[in-house]
Amino acid sequence: MWKFNWNMSKEKWLMILAAGVCLMVLALPSGKRSSGAESGAESAGDIRAEGNWARSYERELERRVEDFLKTVDGVGEADVMITVKSSEEKVFRVDRSVSDSSTEETDSAGGSRRVSSGSQEENTVLTGSGGGESPIVEKELMPEIEGVAVSADGGGDARIQAEISAALEALFHVPQHKIRVLKRVE
Repeated sequence: MWKFNWNMSKEKWLMILAAGVCLMVLALPSGKRSSGAESGAESAGDIRAEGNWARSYERELERRVEDFLKTVDGVGEADVMITVKSSEEKVFRVDRSVSDSSTEETDSAGGSRRVSSGSQEENTVLTGSGGGESPIVEKELMPEIEGVAVSADGGGDARIQAEISAALEALFHVPQHKIRVLKRVE
């Protein structure tokens, strides 16, 4: 068994220290990422991009509603805030195959039994070839609107509030209790 000698010379201590620093430098990550780290970074980027997309979608709707409300008699200047429940949803084309089989058996003693089995298989339809394959998008569903708030110059008038609420209900299929019209103040 070897014993560690704490009474080493200064040169030996410096060599051990230099070796430790070299090991630490080698242990630091290089510019290349492993596939696991890349997928984690991509998924975080996708989440941020999805959040930015949802926010830009909300902002575009808000701008369109503001422009529309400016043209309505009695509304005046208006600020609109729209919130959505989720992000855009894509529905991909799927091939489905279903098979069912049923067998009825009778034995010599007069007993019978029925055996049924079934299977279902679903595959996403892809387009392209080789590494460039991508799923076929059947339809894209825009996010469902959660609520709308409007601050308008004419928002203090009950008639204007009712007209704005009715218009927003018709445009976005949002129930009246999720729409608020308020009087705007400067």
